[in-house]
Amino acid sequence: MRTSFGGVVLAGVLALGTAAPALAAAPAETAGTGPSRVVRQADAAGPAVGAAYRLKKLKSLTSKGQASQDAWFKYLGLYRSGSNYFRFNWSTNGCNSSPEKLPGGYDFTYSCHRHDFGYRNYKTIVGKPAWRRDHKKRLDDVFLQDMRKACQYKPWADPLTPAMRKKMKAACLKTADKYYAAVRVAG
Repeated sequence: MRTSFGGVVLAGVLALGTAAPALAAAPAETAGTGPSRVVRQADAAGPAVGAAYRLKKLKSLTSKGQASQDAWFKYLGLYRSGSNYFRFNWSTNGCNSSPEKLPGGYDFTYSCHRHDFGYRNYKTIVGKPAWRRDHKKRLDDVFLQDMRKACQYKPWADPLTPAMRKKMKAACLKTADKYYAAVRVAG
């Protein structure tokens, strides 16, 4: 009985495996209307998302706090694996011509990337005047928060003495303040 059950399972898996390419190529079908509407296969690629919904998601990814930063990293990972449901602009120029990696192991790479992400997407969705009026200060404040968090880095096997680490951390925080001042003026 054990081998016959295994054969049935194997036959089912093989049948499903040969049908999967045909299912994946099937066009989208929509059944019903309203909230009970059923969307099938091809719609899984992602319909166009409305501006209000994109704006709400964008705010959740560019706000202060650990939860927002974690969500941003999650969506960055999804984007890198080929998914961009909200059609956000993920391009970045890093920290422009300023160093991203600082002495002592401090790294502003993702702080700058997230800041660029906020700037580029808000400018596209709400326009430059509304971005400057309603979002720029908040995005710059989040940038400062992210950089200060990067300055909390401490390697598990720190080659620096405690006094040197304290100096490096102070230098990192000072650099974060300079970068913040620069984006407040020029951003």
